[in-house]
Amino acid sequence: MPIPIDASPFFGTAQYYDRFRAPYARAAIDFIVESYNLSDGMRVLDLGSGPGTIAIPLSCSVAEVVAVDPDADMIAEGRRLATSRGRQNIQWLESRAEDISLEAGSFRVTTIGQAFHWMNRDKILRKLATLTALGGGLALVNPGKRRPQESWEPVASQIIAEFLGPRTRHPKSNPQEPEHEPALRRSEYFSQFTTVEFQNTIRRDIRSIIGCIYSTSNSARPLFGDNAQVFEAELSRALLALNPDGVFYEHVETEVLIAPRKAL
Repeated sequence: MPIPIDASPFFGTAQYYDRFRAPYARAAIDFIVESYNLSDGMRVLDLGSGPGTIAIPLSCSVAEVVAVDPDADMIAEGRRLATSRGRQNIQWLESRAEDISLEAGSFRVTTIGQAFHWMNRDKILRKLATLTALGGGLALVNPGKRRPQESWEPVASQIIAEFLGPRTRHPKSNPQEPEHEPALRRSEYFSQFTTVEFQNTIRRDIRSIIGCIYSTSNSARPLFGDNAQVFEAELSRALLALNPDGVFYEHVETEVLIAPRKAL
């Protein structure tokens, strides 16, 4: 499938994202609920929602979640997953986070999972100062910073590089400031924050590893073109050489950054 010129950075990844990305630790989602005392009378805004990785579980604790993502395939997959799981209180909005209307109403919490680096962070924080209710705030969810590489990752990275070249930051991400903290410290309303990490272990087989690779923007399946099946075969051989039973246990750390909105 050729990649359209104006394609989303995550073109072709939606079908792999929910099934094969390392899930956030359930304790991390519970921590957001507890930190902001979320209840069934409240609303949550989820920016860069993808297929609802955060929006769907959070929808069990609040009245409504507004899930925003610029990728049409991600929104479609989110709707499908939410319906299959009986979650009817999620509003799906295909939009850039920066374009969210200040008339969208008041939200107790805004969540952003592994997506803040794709956004104009200063602009988002200014908008959230208006959209966030008193007593609420922001929750950023990301992989833990100290997560070591799993045994399969160096092998996979080497083979991916043989097909796609060295991995580089996508030009649409924030290359000048990869960390979120400087933008938060510049913010008038969200400059005080804390982080907590939660650990989890997942079991992967070769199919899961390939799906995880295809769920990322810099190794999406369409980037391999006609060589995708050759890549999968070569990676499978290398992984079986590393571990003949083809089973790998991945230790996952989920970092949650909580930034309450200050009342000035």
